[in-house]
Amino acid sequence: MSVPDTFDSDLTRAQLGLAAVVALVGAVLTLPAVQSVLYGALVGTPSILQWGIVSAVIAAVGVVRERQELLLLGVVVFVVLGVFVGPVVGGVYAHTDMATQVQQDATRLDTLPNTSTENVRVLPRSVSDNYAQSSMQYPQYRLTGSDIAYHNGSYAWSHGLAPDNFMVAWFGTQRGALYVDMTTTQKRVQVEERTFTHGRGQLFFDSYQYQQVLHSPLKRHNWETTFNARANGTSYIAHSTTVYDWKFRLAPIPQLYATPRHGSVELMRSDGSIESLSPEAARSSPLLRGQNFYPYELTMFKVESMQYVNGALNKWFWKEDVLAIADLPEAGNRWPIVVPTDGDDPELTYFVATEPTGSGNGVYEVWTIDGQTGAIGVQGYDESQIGPQKAVDFVERRPQVNRLSNADAIAPVPVVKGETLYWHVKVVPRSRSGVVYTAFVNAESGDVTLVEGTEPIYAFLTQSEFENVQDETDDRAGGTTVTVVVTNADGEIVGTRNVTVPEGGGVSINVRDRTANNSTAQAS
Repeated sequence: MSVPDTFDSDLTRAQLGLAAVVALVGAVLTLPAVQSVLYGALVGTPSILQWGIVSAVIAAVGVVRERQELLLLGVVVFVVLGVFVGPVVGGVYAHTDMATQVQQDATRLDTLPNTSTENVRVLPRSVSDNYAQSSMQYPQYRLTGSDIAYHNGSYAWSHGLAPDNFMVAWFGTQRGALYVDMTTTQKRVQVEERTFTHGRGQLFFDSYQYQQVLHSPLKRHNWETTFNARANGTSYIAHSTTVYDWKFRLAPIPQLYATPRHGSVELMRSDGSIESLSPEAARSSPLLRGQNFYPYELTMFKVESMQYVNGALNKWFWKEDVLAIADLPEAGNRWPIVVPTDGDDPELTYFVATEPTGSGNGVYEVWTIDGQTGAIGVQGYDESQIGPQKAVDFVERRPQVNRLSNADAIAPVPVVKGETLYWHVKVVPRSRSGVVYTAFVNAESGDVTLVEGTEPIYAFLTQSEFENVQDETDDRAGGTTVTVVVTNADGEIVGTRNVTVPEGGGVSINVRDRTANNSTAQAS
């Protein structure tokens, strides 16, 4: 029987061949995205491959025996088990397996890792992004997303300087990196000009992601962990990868499943040379000293797997002792929250707070994960602690904050002093042009300590003397306190002051422009 040159769709073989070539070229040009999908489907979800092979065998038998019902059965097996049921069951197997591992490996903590008293995560990411954007002096370039990096003995929000338009991205290169000091409320920005042969934001074969996938095609690349850094005179870009271990479970459905683990740290120098480091080698690398490279996604997979510690049915129906990840304010941080902690060397620790499912009663466990080794610990509480969302609510109810009509309390970060957990909340203008106040909310008592500036933050953590911003209501009953926020020409906060207006009084603000040697007045 001859094969027709055309099909019912009127597509010729030449047209189909052209479409195949276009698809192939598209796949080659978008290799990082294609590799991510294929690796996730074929390696991260082995049930698709398993039931695909089973379906192919059934269909082959149907062809040999000329039995159409076997062909149909093969299709049904693949669609039902390979596409729908298999991935769900494989996910359950992987989570229950990981829950058992976490139970065995997790250390029960008497106290959480104490926050570093030298490098405190003070500056919220949104304010840092504003500082970084206002410091950009490079036309045709943009800032990449930021992540925490150890830089010049301190911690900073790290951005890449990436090409901003198609032609520059195609023919140009990454121009360097920009670092915003996260350990102060002040604007401290440092730009490192450096040409990267294969950088972030570049297109096609010259891009950082493309070259990394070519170098390590059999790994899941965690692009969300990508950061720029410089150490020992070497500028580089790095990110983490995840690999999977295949396992088999016989019941209730005989199936392969995959459990993730940290695969490597992929490090690219500015000249384009790539070094793939095992987790152990990365921990001893002088270039990665002080950095965090344990995958965020793997961290959350481990903690969320503890929902299955008493079985999938309990997780779905009875929910006994099933944890839930604590809510965070919509604008701000995401779990895990990365915090500099005390240690012999600079250290970053991931924090994840959990609460009982459906209770809304607050945090009852805090999980910690080492930012390099992935070592996991958990601090349990007999009495529930105030969670990050409620801590923000407590700060917003403080009179000094509540009276600010154009400011938000955002970005709660866990801070540990001694045996006490606090939520470090920042009060910032809605323009994200600076930090008005920072607050420490005691997670046990709900007490709020409100401070201005950077020095009181470190004084609070070292138990030195500091000035708590008081309510100022004891001897000023009937008056109104006005907070004056002063900004510079760029809209960045340069100072604040509380002024109490007696009952029945008014406010007159004189603004003097010294450069023009004149003044204006506004009254309200």
